[in-house]
Amino acid sequence: MSIPSSETVLGGLAYSERTLAIIKPEAYENAEDIENHIRLNGFTILARREVHLTPEHAAELYKGHYGRHHFPHLVAHMSSGAIIAMVLAAKNCISKWKTLMGPARVVEAQAYWPDSLRACYGRRAKYGDYFNGVHGSANLAEAIREIHFFFPAMIVGPILRGPQVADYVQKYITPTLLPALTALAQERPAEPIMWLADHLYKHNPNEPELAPQAREMREDARCHTPRTLRGIGQMKILKLSCYNFFITVFTGYFVIYL
Repeated sequence: MSIPSSETVLGGLAYSERTLAIIKPEAYENAEDIENHIRLNGFTILARREVHLTPEHAAELYKGHYGRHHFPHLVAHMSSGAIIAMVLAAKNCISKWKTLMGPARVVEAQAYWPDSLRACYGRRAKYGDYFNGVHGSANLAEAIREIHFFFPAMIVGPILRGPQVADYVQKYITPTLLPALTALAQERPAEPIMWLADHLYKHNPNEPELAPQAREMREDARCHTPRTLRGIGQMKILKLSCYNFFITVFTGYFVIYL
């Protein structure tokens, strides 16, 4: 689901646990103070996105609340004004962010955790506890889902480094790429990259095994369309996609082993 917004993504940090934080409409005017408070408490803001959710977006984000009596009020509130979504990183980030936010009920937060964000920036409301200023992911699975809701391209898990990269290449790339490169050297085609892309496409190890009759039907169906303009265009797009993908693979491959 695409959400138009202004977006800033900050990189260069070694992996640590991440969570999604939202500054809600009632606390939007205090966003700068809240973000400063977040940084002072040891969090890194990896990504920040300012949006105004539609009711449809809000319903999708909070779909886990669907069917509860407060769901319509929650959706209406979260789509009533601008919010700021952030990806936070820190050690034990999810539980640490929950502690900094304080209890979901503003009354309880103000009574027992007066220094928490919800005590300071939430406000009491007769409809429910969702005017509490800030939101945080409940657990790791929800953190991944919510981060991808606002930042679809963000890698949430740890990025492979050093020996892990070499192990991955040796296990998953070399068994497919090395025979293909050997065949390429023997064939010596006029367009080596396109030939290699086509070869790897045809010898994809993740392709499901088909019975001989089904394989023949698939090849036969593939042969009926390439002579049309649409078929030619589709094949070119497919091969160019493979070309771009394997240029990326080659670059990583040679950086590691050369």
